[in-house]
Amino acid sequence: MLRATAQRATWWPAAALALGTLPFITRRVGTPDYWWHTLTGQLIVHGHGLVRSDLYTYTVAGAPWTDHEYGSQVIFYALTRGGGLLAVSVFWALVVFIGFLLVLERIRFAGGAEPVIAGVSLILGAAAGAFMWSAAPQMWDFMFIALELLIIERFLAGHLRVLWFMPLVMLVWANLHGGFLVGILILVVLFVALAVQWLLHGRGLHERVLLGRTALTTAGCIVASFLTPWGPSLFIYVWRTLFSPEQPAFIAEWQSPDFHDIKLLGFLVMLLAVMVGYIFRRPRLFDTLLVVLTAALALRSVRFTIVFAVVATPVVAWQWSAAWFEIRDRVMSRLPGLTPRDVAFGTGVIAAAVAVGGVGLAGLTLRGQTASTNANFPVAAGDWLAAHPSVGTRMFNQYDWGGYLAYRFYPQSNRRVFIYGEAELMGDQLLADYVEVNQVKSDWQQVLDRYGVDYVVFAAGKPIDAVLQQSGQWTLAYSDSVANIFVRQHPA
Repeated sequence: MLRATAQRATWWPAAALALGTLPFITRRVGTPDYWWHTLTGQLIVHGHGLVRSDLYTYTVAGAPWTDHEYGSQVIFYALTRGGGLLAVSVFWALVVFIGFLLVLERIRFAGGAEPVIAGVSLILGAAAGAFMWSAAPQMWDFMFIALELLIIERFLAGHLRVLWFMPLVMLVWANLHGGFLVGILILVVLFVALAVQWLLHGRGLHERVLLGRTALTTAGCIVASFLTPWGPSLFIYVWRTLFSPEQPAFIAEWQSPDFHDIKLLGFLVMLLAVMVGYIFRRPRLFDTLLVVLTAALALRSVRFTIVFAVVATPVVAWQWSAAWFEIRDRVMSRLPGLTPRDVAFGTGVIAAAVAVGGVGLAGLTLRGQTASTNANFPVAAGDWLAAHPSVGTRMFNQYDWGGYLAYRFYPQSNRRVFIYGEAELMGDQLLADYVEVNQVKSDWQQVLDRYGVDYVVFAAGKPIDAVLQQSGQWTLAYSDSVANIFVRQHPA
């Protein structure tokens, strides 16, 4: 008992440093998808059933909808109704923070890491995902991947039965967000790594047992993921979302990283830390395969930087702990007066300071929600539309404002939106048509005519502003620092 207590005590600086992740992962509600998620959750709760077709647009009205995030949408609505936007922010920050605690437990359980280095690695992991942290359902992916990797760690250490929990995890995950496919992919990677080890190490009985249990668990997870209202069609919907050719054209999270953006600096540092870390310690084949795979995904689309972070954080902790042990021993040998107790005290003070600062900065982040909403969404423009209900019949709106406008005006028929954030439901053709207008290509006017658009709600200062004013067919009916509203003089 004393040994266990002492062992836990040595890890308190890592737990304290984990609070240093909070300033990165705590965000005000600002994701455009929040609005239509909450609206859909409201319709599910009060309509006593799932939303199975598009309700918010006139462009794809009635199109079949595989709403893979319906469970999260009910949570959005419940949080908003019970505690407002503050509750939403705190909840999703807590989901991610639990994920980091699971990562820390994996590092501790596997051994071989210095607690302080583990804590610093958590902060680096939080910085690596800085572009993507938000009050959004994909935060479930981070938490569930962290849980899955902890389960696998225990499985590889000889706790074979623990892997049977994965189908239950997958059942919950698949009813909250489509990122469960990453969880199945991780099991496939585990099977490949075990198969290689089995082939290289004499095809032993133990390796064969591990392979068999992994294969059965993977099959069980696939079956469990079918237990949603959508069945196997969910796989098709999520796959199309992941590999749509149109989304990268204008949706930032689906684009490759632009390392000029300071929010991606943490990802770049972690990527370099993993690569350099191979000098000090070479991870297992399973971890190496996951790092390479998730790094490739993250370099293809910044959306996957949080997946890379949850995979790479323990690897960085193990690699750089090896370097830390060597550096610490050299320093202490040259400074005879410096004792391990002194080092522990100094790192403890720093960890405590980081913990206090992390909590304080996270609290400051949550202030100013109303001002943030007004600055990022067409709140005042929406007020003007509400005061002029007869203006317009078909809207062309900015993509990331569609959810807000649907939330604000549903079910008014003349306020149905052109497009909003459920890209797969919108379809590649509508996304391509939106890009034509958004980027003012040669047939932008023809697109507006084809859809019968007679008013435009778009961010101020965009290229579309200039061409609408110069066309002679549109009147600037409303303008502020956030949004402009143009009304067609001669409807198409």
